[in-house]
Amino acid sequence: MRIFWAGCQGLVLLMLAGCGYQLSPPVSLQGVEVSVSAGIDSAVGRLLDQGPRRKGKASIPSPLSLIIHEEIYSKFPIAAAAFDEATEFDVTLQWIFSLKNNRGERLVDAERITTNAHLTRHNQRLVAASETESARLVQMRAELASQLRDRMQPWLDVSLSK
Repeated sequence: MRIFWAGCQGLVLLMLAGCGYQLSPPVSLQGVEVSVSAGIDSAVGRLLDQGPRRKGKASIPSPLSLIIHEEIYSKFPIAAAAFDEATEFDVTLQWIFSLKNNRGERLVDAERITTNAHLTRHNQRLVAASETESARLVQMRAELASQLRDRMQPWLDVSLSK
């Protein structure tokens, strides 16, 4: 009987491991010069500027220039009561960006991309709640970076094919 249950557990673990879940690769904006406005967290610039660096070669001017003008983070309570153990929030993160080519022409002018998330803060565990919120912010920034890459894809294809 023990062998049967061990076999069932092994089969379940095998199915879970083989489900095909993969982490998405980091957003690569190769060939794009990234500028982030002064009021935005430096983590945004690091997230978008993960492309490979060429050492020792003369710098080639980038065909595209991305400017992140503003990052807007808003958190609104959905369900809250004075003595509840948890408070639920609707969290929204937005980036306002523009895209220029190397001649200075604006390809995208002050466009807004948005992502939403649901956040539950447990009032008994405030330290863990702040860590959860910062982890959710990192996830939302990664989602916005992916949306940004998708939005810029037509211009990236044209500039990289030259």
